[in-house]
Amino acid sequence: MDKREWRRLLRERRRAVDAAARGLLGERMAAHFFSVPELAAARTVLLYAATAAEAPTEPLARRLRAAGRTVCLPRLVPGRPGEMEAVPVLDWEALVPGPFQGILEPPPEWPAIDPQRLDAVVVPGLGFDRAGRRLGQGGGYYDRLLARLPRRVLRVGWAYAVQVVDALPADPHDQGVDMVITEDGVLTCVEEHDSGCGVHERE
Repeated sequence: MDKREWRRLLRERRRAVDAAARGLLGERMAAHFFSVPELAAARTVLLYAATAAEAPTEPLARRLRAAGRTVCLPRLVPGRPGEMEAVPVLDWEALVPGPFQGILEPPPEWPAIDPQRLDAVVVPGLGFDRAGRRLGQGGGYYDRLLARLPRRVLRVGWAYAVQVVDALPADPHDQGVDMVITEDGVLTCVEEHDSGCGVHERE
């Protein structure tokens, strides 16, 4: 299948997740995040404000803030199409609808930080595969952001288990992830010539 077909299929899978269970699944995913030593030690983490259909990120934001971590969200940069910046968030309720599909982002008066300060980036996606390939909405926002970051910054896919497949198509400019966290556990991705992601149930 091509990317368009995969996007259609994976959107259907995501919509099929029981809406009443999504909050609990998000809490479980946040616990898996903290089960990874490198992530538990991360001081500055870039998340995103999940839409209703996406796996929730607010439970992870709450746990990170409670642990004294700096939680950032992306904000589109005015005048620079397709570019995002990282902005520390203290109050989730103060987020405002952004120009891309109304996705919540920090208000314009909040200062951004140097993205080099990030330790980890939690990345949305319609789907991920076992080699760490990511299929996004097609706008390229995260591909451009991730390409600017040093490789020491951990890239974490965040999705329901039904959004993880064996293999996805990818273009040369597509940026992958180091691991994928679902409600079932942590999938640590390895190079394509190896066996792919290994699923580890962590508590």
